[in-house]
Amino acid sequence: MATNEFPQGFKAVVAKATLQSSVIRWLFIKQHKVREPVPGKPTDRTLFVINVPPFCDETALAYTFSVCGEVTDVFCHARPNPGVPQQSSGIFNKRRELCIYKVAYVVFESPEGLSRALALNNDMPLILHCEQSGVKLGIDKWMDKYDSALLNHNELETEIKTFMVEFDAEEKRKEHEAKMVGEADEEGWIMVTNKSRKRGIARTEVIRKKILDKEKLKRSKRELKNFYTFQIRESKMKHLETLRKKFQEDKKKINAFKQTRKFKPF
Repeated sequence: MATNEFPQGFKAVVAKATLQSSVIRWLFIKQHKVREPVPGKPTDRTLFVINVPPFCDETALAYTFSVCGEVTDVFCHARPNPGVPQQSSGIFNKRRELCIYKVAYVVFESPEGLSRALALNNDMPLILHCEQSGVKLGIDKWMDKYDSALLNHNELETEIKTFMVEFDAEEKRKEHEAKMVGEADEEGWIMVTNKSRKRGIARTEVIRKKILDKEKLKRSKRELKNFYTFQIRESKMKHLETLRKKFQEDKKKINAFKQTRKFKPF
C-alpha cells in the first residue's frame, strides 16, 4: 500500500487497536518543528502525532513506536502544545487521563529513530494494544479505572500530614517576617516593605455603586453649566416651557375640582 501524503507535511500511517481487529485507524505524523525549541522536545528527535485514539496513552505509544527506535519520552496533549507538561505528585495532583482524540509528541533517543518513523509504510499496520503495551480495553479498562479511583487511606493520611507541616512552616515564616518589619536586626538593618497598613475595601456590588455615584457627582461638579450664551438661552427656554406645562396642569386640576364640587349643608 502506498503511503499517503497530506498538507502541512503530515503523513498517514495505518494503525489497529489489536492484531485481530478489522477496524483500521489512521495516525497522522510529521517531524516536530517550532520556532523556539524546547529542551524536552528536541526537533531532531521528536515525532508529532495527531488523531491518537482515547484509549491510547503514553505507555502504549512508546511501545508502538519502539519498532522505529528507543523512545525516551511521550507527551500527550488535548491540542498542540510546544511545552512540556509539569510532573504532578500526590494523590490529588494526578494528571487526568485524556479520554478524547488527542495529539502526542514521541521523543526518540536518536535522530535515526525519528527518520525510521517518518519512513514507515502501510504494508504492516501499527498495533496500539497488546500485552506488552500496557493498554487495557473493555471491562479491564473500566475495572482498572475504578480501582485507581479508590484512595489509599495510608497514602492520603501521609500526604495530608506532609501538606500541613509545610503549611505551618510557611505560616510561621510569614509571621516572623511580619514581626521583623520596622525592627532592626543584629547589624542594624530595618526591613522596609511597600505593604500598606490600610485594609482593602471589599469590592461588593453596593460599594461599587457608591463609588460610581461619587465619581459621577464629582464629575458633574467639575462641569461648567450655563457658561456660554447659547447655554443660558436654552436653559431659560426650558425653564419657561416647564412653567407653562405646570400652569396648564394646574388649570386642569382646578377645573376638575370645580366640576366635582357639590354643596350639601344637610
